[in-house]
Amino acid sequence: MPTISSAGIGSGLDVAGIIDGLMAVERRPLQLLQVKREQFTAQISAYGELISSVSAFQASVDKLSTLSALNIFKGTSSNPDVVKVTATDNPDLGSFGIEVSRLAEKHQMASKEIIDTVTFGGEETTDALHIQVGSDPANKLTIDLSAAKTLAEIRTAINEDVNNPGVTATIINGENNKQKLILKSDNTGADNALTLSQSGKVKLSDFDFQTLNDIGGDTSQLDAEFTVDGYTLTSSSNTVSGVINGVTFELLAEDVGNQHTLSIARDTAEVENLVQSFASAYNDFRAAINAQRSGSLSRDNILLSIENQVRSILNRASSSGPLSTLSEVGLNIQKDGSMSVDTETLTAALDSDIDGVARLFADESDGYASRLSTLADGWIGTGGLLSSRTDGLNQRINDLTDRQISIERNLEIVETRYRAQFAALDTLVSQFQSTSNFLTSQLSQLPDLTINKSG
Repeated sequence: MPTISSAGIGSGLDVAGIIDGLMAVERRPLQLLQVKREQFTAQISAYGELISSVSAFQASVDKLSTLSALNIFKGTSSNPDVVKVTATDNPDLGSFGIEVSRLAEKHQMASKEIIDTVTFGGEETTDALHIQVGSDPANKLTIDLSAAKTLAEIRTAINEDVNNPGVTATIINGENNKQKLILKSDNTGADNALTLSQSGKVKLSDFDFQTLNDIGGDTSQLDAEFTVDGYTLTSSSNTVSGVINGVTFELLAEDVGNQHTLSIARDTAEVENLVQSFASAYNDFRAAINAQRSGSLSRDNILLSIENQVRSILNRASSSGPLSTLSEVGLNIQKDGSMSVDTETLTAALDSDIDGVARLFADESDGYASRLSTLADGWIGTGGLLSSRTDGLNQRINDLTDRQISIERNLEIVETRYRAQFAALDTLVSQFQSTSNFLTSQLSQLPDLTINKSG
């Protein structure tokens, strides 16, 4: 009997089709797993969007969650080309007159013109040029000239010294191979003035350094000089802090004889922006929740739970101070659930009691922003409600993956068994058909034994 090499050939059965049909039934659990995977993935995506919305809302809330959050101040100058002003923490409020008589300068010195091949030192081991920055002897830079150096080599030695206390050297090239060595302090003011000295046989007169600043030899003239409300002051820097509490101003130009006004006030506009951002973030958060109600979380009671928790906080009055409700600072919940800002009410509250407004939002135990931020942590923080849900779904997807691998492995075994069984069946049917054909052939060759009864 010949071996049947392809299922169905011997029997004529559609073995491949039969096996495909059986395997389609066997794969049904795998398809159901895929459906569940897609559902879980969609839920994870929805939770991710919800977490993002909560995070954005919390970020806005956190900007109001400290008692200093509303202590925002602004400084203005009547002439910002002469002096700029910045208000920092708890500044003195009011207007101040300032006159800028002199700007702070960086001390600069230049050597005389010297041929670029001329060298200095090289006569004794103690030959050196010393550059001190300020009055502290520790801030002294020593240029070793025991081996003679040109001006260019001295420049390089100054700039590349790892212990350089704050001086920069440059070379200015002139005509006929002549050049000058320029020394410049890295910082302004008399505290950073340069002092030169020498040792060995090096002579300062060989360099003939001259100060480039127009200070008449008085290094105190390197300091800025200005007058604030009639009080004359000096500063080693053009950026001045501490003269007015909580205020920093930058001197930009001399303007002798002219007084300019610096004004320091609360930046109520920026505070209003923070409160408006809070309301906008709340409305965006609500919109995100509503959008999820028609999506993958439509049957999840977590949306209602979150919404109820937020509503509970907004509806519970604060006992933190003289102000107890958000409506007292112009924040109102509309009929559609959105939050609006009444700027007139907010401005009036800020003008009358900004500390009370701050406590209303930021009181550690009972402020609205503090409570909302804590609530948000319970949703998206480590081990939070939404985070745990997402982690749980990811674990379920991992479990489905393990089940899928197991099912696919079993499907391979089942398909192999089906193919072996149908191959055997195909062979058996083929054998039966051969036997049948043989018998039919043999019977057809027998003599006709039919009896003629009529005869």
